[in-house]
Amino acid sequence: MSKPTHSVVYKARSYTASDGQQRNAYDTIGAAWPDDAGQINRIQLDTIPINWDGALYLRSREEATNEAAS
Repeated sequence: MSKPTHSVVYKARSYTASDGQQRNAYDTIGAAWPDDAGQINRIQLDTIPINWDGALYLRSREEATNEAAS
């Protein structure tokens, strides 16, 4: 099986940053894999949060790696 290309995240909480702006913190709860055509066709959740509003977001794993390196 190929490696997942996306992380599945949800908005875990909101907070006020040091600059006074309201921000959101996201937690990773799973992964997603593409089919041969490049379309996401499999999502696996490792957990389901209890304080979840039902919205999930897909973040490319490249973007997550680049953000962590910044």
